[in-house]
Amino acid sequence: MRTFIAIELGNEVKNVLAAAQEQVAALCRKGNYTPKENFHLTLHFLGEVTTEDVEYLQQAMMETAGMSYPFSLRLDRIGFFPRGREGILWAGVEKSDALFRLFRNLETCLGRQGFGREKKGLRPHITLGREVEPYRHFSDVQKKVSLEAAEIPVTSISLMESVRMGRKLIYRPLVVQRLKDKRVSR
Repeated sequence: MRTFIAIELGNEVKNVLAAAQEQVAALCRKGNYTPKENFHLTLHFLGEVTTEDVEYLQQAMMETAGMSYPFSLRLDRIGFFPRGREGILWAGVEKSDALFRLFRNLETCLGRQGFGREKKGLRPHITLGREVEPYRHFSDVQKKVSLEAAEIPVTSISLMESVRMGRKLIYRPLVVQRLKDKRVSR
């Protein structure tokens, strides 16, 4: 099964992202846009794992959650990872020490369970579309699209499975692990 560990997003944040996505689509020639229900922030991409691996992943997530307090993130800006005339459209979040601490703890705990480190480190973003091609330039889109500074409460981490249902890709949680307590930090 194809998996990743992520921060799931609430409906309010998904609505803000979908509104920004609509604005972008009007300024672009084409794009393969992420369905609203699939919006998330990836912490660690695992790829293919076995059913037996899930138990070890759950253990690493429990350890991580036991060291991590809930915190909040805030949507920040629209960006692109260019690939020629096209690119990956994403929404970024404001810099957060709490997010990077969560990521480092997760990497350590996954390592103890025999899983490798995230190759690219953490570049926190929410993918809104792939193969997005603006009519003019990516910078034009960034200037014209407003992203509401919505707050993302982070109270848990989720082991997600990526499943193809016909032509549609669905992300479903296999394990959801709540963070340590209700104290909120930034």
